[in-house]
This record gives sequence, structure tokens and C-alpha cells, in this order.
Amino acid sequence: MDSDLNEKAEIEAKFICPDCLDLNGLITVVNAFGFQYTRKTPYSQTDIYFDTPAYTLLKTNTAIRIRQKGESYTGTCKISKKQHDVIFERSELEWSLSGNEIKLWHEEKKPIIPPKVIEKLNLSGETLKKVLRVETYRHIITIHKDGEFKAELSLDKVTFHSHNEQKVYREIEVELLHGQFEHFKQAIDSLQNQLQLQPAIDSKYRKGLLLIGKYDSNSSPLLYETNSKSDY
Repeated sequence: MDSDLNEKAEIEAKFICPDCLDLNGLITVVNAFGFQYTRKTPYSQTDIYFDTPAYTLLKTNTAIRIRQKGESYTGTCKISKKQHDVIFERSELEWSLSGNEIKLWHEEKKPIIPPKVIEKLNLSGETLKKVLRVETYRHIITIHKDGEFKAELSLDKVTFHSHNEQKVYREIEVELLHGQFEHFKQAIDSLQNQLQLQPAIDSKYRKGLLLIGKYDSNSSPLLYETNSKSDY
């Protein structure tokens, strides 16, 4: 599985989506700024996040998840690197689960984490447990302007699940696909100012734990054992 481990830099900005804003509203603003766009078919995905009993990953601004989208299952490890105002840069390690690994995942609910990821995060000997399930319904458009940059703009309806809690949250993500950072930043600033968007400073993982009451932003995670075989 290590041979299929891909590493890339992720550059994105995230904002809390106002209740009154929908995809058509975003497209109207995109048009007003002269951006070209392509609208994609919306889709659903499910993410399962893992951490140690002491929430080691949360404390180091790291996240490990397994994502199901249709029939495919993809593992991802995100490590925070830099922050440029409202834009975040993360290192992203990604791998695909094979048919046998998907079967093991369904039957035993065990996370399939490549050894290189475990070594990179110094998690050898640690137990990883399922701590959060996140269901996302995503609308996406790709935007670009005069070849300066290309970005993926998504409007997400996110539902966070724990054992007995469920919270809904709406978020806007804009990820740079290619092009110059300064042009991307100018586009982000324009969108933020026009729509008066509030930055989403937390990752989806941290935000989910905050909303379902597993994490207190003024102190530390509320630590308790989770059932790794649960289907929450």
C-alpha cells in the first residue's frame, strides 16, 4: 500500500456559509467578478475520522480519515503547515483502499493506515479509534480567470455524527488547483468582501468535535473511550 501513497500540498480557504446563501448566489458573484466557471454534478461523501484515546492528532492540527464516495474508499492524512490570512496550506498524504482492505474495513471496522503515515506521525504503538463520522452533500463549481489560476469552489452541507449527537453545518471551501498564489488570494479576498464571509478557522475534524461536544476550544478535548466497532 505504501507504493500507492501520494503526497501533495493543499492550499485552500474556508468560510462559514450564511443561511441565506445558496449555489446560485455564489455563481452570481462569480459572474460579477468576471470569473469563468463550470458547474459539476453534486454528490455525497462520508468521512470517518480517527484519533488516539488522548486525541494526539487533534492536538497537533492533524487529521486522518477514510472517505467513501460512491464505491471508492480513500484514506487521507492532513498535516497543517502554514496560514496566510484566511488561506491554509496543508500537507496531504492520500492512499486508495484495495478490495481486500475495503472488506476488512467493513467487517472489522479497522482503519487502514499505511506504515509510512504511522511513522511520519510518530504513532507507532498507538491505537487509533473512530471518533467522528461526517456526511457531506457537496455542490461544486470550478472557477478560473484568464489562465491566472484555477480553483474548486464548493458549498457543503455537513452533518457531524457521534454516538448520540448530530449537528448540521454549512461551509464554503475554495481550493487552488493550479496557478499563481497571488491571483488565488485576490479572488478569495474579492469573494470574502463581496459576500461578507466569516472565515472558518477550524478544520472539519475540529469543528465537528466542537459541535458535538467532544472538544472544548478553551481547554482540551473531552476525553473518553469510544467504541471502535460502532457504526455511528
